[in-house]
Amino acid sequence: MPVTMSNHSHAEDWFELLTRPLWGLASAKDSVPDEVWASLSATLARALDPADAWYVGDVADGGQRIVESASVGWALALAPEKLWEPLGPKAKDNVSAWLSAAYLGPVADTNWHYFPVFAGHGLKRLGIAHDPAVATAHLERMGEMLLGDSVYEDGPGGRVDYYNPFAFHTYALLHFKLSGDDRYVEHAAAFARKFRSWFAADGSAVPYGRSLGYRFAQGSMWGALAAADVEAVPWAEAAGLARRHLSWWWDQPILDPSGRLTVGYRYPNSALVEQYLTAGSPWWATKVFTGLLAPSNHAFWTSAASPVGPIVEPHKAARAVHVRDRSGHVTRLNGQAWHPWARGGQASYGKFAYSSLAAFSHAAPGPGLEFAVPDGALMLSEDGRHWRGREDSDEGSIDENGVLTISWQPWEDVTITTSLEAAVDGWHARVHVIETERTLHTGEGGWCAPLSGHRSEVDETKASVVSGGLRSEIIDGTGDREASVIEPMQGTHLYWPATVLPVLRGVLEPGKHILKSLIYIGTEV
Repeated sequence: MPVTMSNHSHAEDWFELLTRPLWGLASAKDSVPDEVWASLSATLARALDPADAWYVGDVADGGQRIVESASVGWALALAPEKLWEPLGPKAKDNVSAWLSAAYLGPVADTNWHYFPVFAGHGLKRLGIAHDPAVATAHLERMGEMLLGDSVYEDGPGGRVDYYNPFAFHTYALLHFKLSGDDRYVEHAAAFARKFRSWFAADGSAVPYGRSLGYRFAQGSMWGALAAADVEAVPWAEAAGLARRHLSWWWDQPILDPSGRLTVGYRYPNSALVEQYLTAGSPWWATKVFTGLLAPSNHAFWTSAASPVGPIVEPHKAARAVHVRDRSGHVTRLNGQAWHPWARGGQASYGKFAYSSLAAFSHAAPGPGLEFAVPDGALMLSEDGRHWRGREDSDEGSIDENGVLTISWQPWEDVTITTSLEAAVDGWHARVHVIETERTLHTGEGGWCAPLSGHRSEVDETKASVVSGGLRSEIIDGTGDREASVIEPMQGTHLYWPATVLPVLRGVLEPGKHILKSLIYIGTEV
């Protein structure tokens, strides 16, 4: 197993690599070669044997083990003849004891409440005694996390991100598939109808939030709907969203020479993932294959894929507005604040806008805007060298016209109200009303574009870049900022290893100021 950074033990990291593919493998159990199942069964027996050098550890030790109990339970529920029946009596005792401990084990007060539920599904299929009240309590806690609009808060103070579709709602559908318990199925269906707006016409999903290193897990909900036979959207639409998403990912350089998923996003780069994401983590993406549980004559498979069109979709509970423009690209206007405990949380959550066409950048240690990388953001500085963006803020409000307004306070004596509005032509507008008692440098960015082969154009109020078949442009609406194009630190962007970025710079003296800008990203070069 490749050695990568992690906040888990090496045993836990290895266990991820062993068990996460089970989400997909169990869904396609009869198409998986017998020798693969034999190897998995034998290795799982060693991983859960306390006397074996490969033992992953006790669930009571905490950490990642409880997470992976869900995929073990899922696979045992669907494919006991592949994983369980080949085991000897002692191995069965070990697996039973470990999974039973996981069923009763401690969980973070987040989407983790689903992990014991799936451990319980495995126990039930194997006929191992367990108290159903434990799973019921976890499921009830999930309901307490609903914010309204069929959106979940990922634990107290948690964010609304891809954990809604690829965890909460996907698990609700798969739980329904195994148990017939439909308590959260209608919430999943309602969310799916808005979730369509997160996907571009080319199949890419707008990158936002943490755990983007799970890659095509972003599309797992479409397969889970098919697995559960829940027609939340017309099957032709679900099929199109799923197929285009996998096709888009298949065209990206995300595999190593041996065919394994790498750590990163659109290319291998472990600097752009959270502290908990390691070499085995990306295999969570195999949840996208749960749709294989739907029979071959299901409409999810037989329907011709429906295209998607322009849309403006407010997500009030998610504090976001999604706009799919006439070219099919998605912009997310974002009101949620940063996620302070996750590495890169300010970049993943704190920017004002995110794009399926141009993604976003993480900041890197160092002085200057080239390290701060203000794409989709307004950055502020006292000295012009050390920059900060939006961190804590209110969660924003969305009016009847789809205008998102956020108030934030980067210093005690600096208050800012930012308004965001997007159109279906690739443009969006930002207005910042700033009241400051100190002198501030400002740096505001449009969208990054690939460095290689780029052409730049700069005048008094505008900076634009054409590169890689796209155009990125920012226009100053107030006329008192300097336009330029910078080269951010290499390796900071999710899509491209090296980029350029149109920016506006200015200086604000103490007082009240209004900054206006228009920002474009698109393929009209």
